[in-house]
Amino acid sequence: MLRWPSLTRPGPVQAAALSVPERLLVYHAGTGRTTFLACLKVTTLFGLAFFAFLVAPAYIIAERPLWQVLGIVVCGIVPFAVVSYTSSPYVVFIHLRLPAYARHPDRELLRRFVRNPPSETKLDITTMNLVGRPRLATVAVSDLVPANQRMGIVNLIDTQASVQQAATAAAAVHSMPRPKPGASAPAVANPTKKKSALSITFSSKFPFVHLPPTTKFGASAVNNSRGVQDSWAWTDLLALIERRAKQPDGKVP
Repeated sequence: MLRWPSLTRPGPVQAAALSVPERLLVYHAGTGRTTFLACLKVTTLFGLAFFAFLVAPAYIIAERPLWQVLGIVVCGIVPFAVVSYTSSPYVVFIHLRLPAYARHPDRELLRRFVRNPPSETKLDITTMNLVGRPRLATVAVSDLVPANQRMGIVNLIDTQASVQQAATAAAAVHSMPRPKPGASAPAVANPTKKKSALSITFSSKFPFVHLPPTTKFGASAVNNSRGVQDSWAWTDLLALIERRAKQPDGKVP
């Protein structure tokens, strides 16, 4: 008798039989391209520091005209601003989080899951910060919508709809009237405080730095993911996101 694979968390024996990882790599921008962009980011950052904190003070001490001082500062700011603006949506990796049944050795189950994933399916999208370090954003597939911004660099935008719905539901539960002393409390589940779905990993050494969440991404399926075994999954997910955006209720027909 055939049985559908268990939807619960796999045990030690079952996990050993799973051939697909829990975080499936579906997109990779390329090592050469990523390395070049990281070096470019660091170079423009050093250029900004050189012109703004070394050359400009030297011009001020030499009593050069103000327009020359401002020109030196602009020479450092403009390249840094242009590179930061155009490269901030650049996506390095995308990992698809899979449930246990989609990790079965039968790859057909994985294809069925990718063709119509649940709305709560998560994507781990890795971008780069100002100095080229990894920056992780966990986004629900249902929150992504197609876009064409920043001269075509941005092709996906995170609407954060699921995060807002969760925050609204939690606020509604907290705003419910409390029972009077001696009265039985209503059976309402106490919402647990979870980390935002758009958690940003900056650095454990700088916990006081709170960067705004990344909501704009550039991850085209053209000329990318060379050598990635499951790059077809990202192509199918992009097509799914576009079809959902064309439907008024956001569902695939």
